[in-house]
Amino acid sequence: MDNDLFPSARTFTGRLLRRHGAFILQCDSGGELELRLPRVPVDHVGKTVCVVGRMLAPGLMEAEGVRGA
Repeated sequence: MDNDLFPSARTFTGRLLRRHGAFILQCDSGGELELRLPRVPVDHVGKTVCVVGRMLAPGLMEAEGVRGA
């Protein structure tokens, strides 16, 4: 079975930002990820969070969940 068809979940921590209608994770490890989210985590904007999800492309993550770090 080809593992690229079912990428494993990844976890990132950083600051959740809202930019031009998109949610961005400013990663603690450097760089940024644009997030595709199933629901809008407005309570976490501007705060440090932990995001679990799957990478769709470089710099783009489909988030399964967002929680306070």
